Amino acid sequence: MKKLRIKLVKKTGKCPHNIEDSWKIPYSLMKPKGLCDDAHYVLIPYLSMAAGGGTSWEKDGKWRIHCPSKTGVIFEIECLEEDHMWPEDSSWVEENSQ
Repeated sequence: MKKLRIKLVKKTGKCPHNIEDSWKIPYSLMKPKGLCDDAHYVLIPYLSMAAGGGTSWEKDGKWRIHCPSKTGVIFEIECLEEDHMWPEDSSWVEENSQ
């Protein structure tokens, strides 16, 4: 499985996140520090598909997912080239625990 990057690419309405905010995660089910619960909940299926090698419907291969708010934001999921380490074997858990 590959590491992933989540990035906010479009914002309309109220949202605690800003355009260009991004989070790098080593494992698709782990919620990165600072990402709101609602966004993470919506992104989980797509994060899992991307990390597992699933194909995006976008021409550039990145996934673009709308947050659950009716005006909301659009997050982009990018599969990185580096393989993830199991979270318990990395410093990510300590750095991103809430």
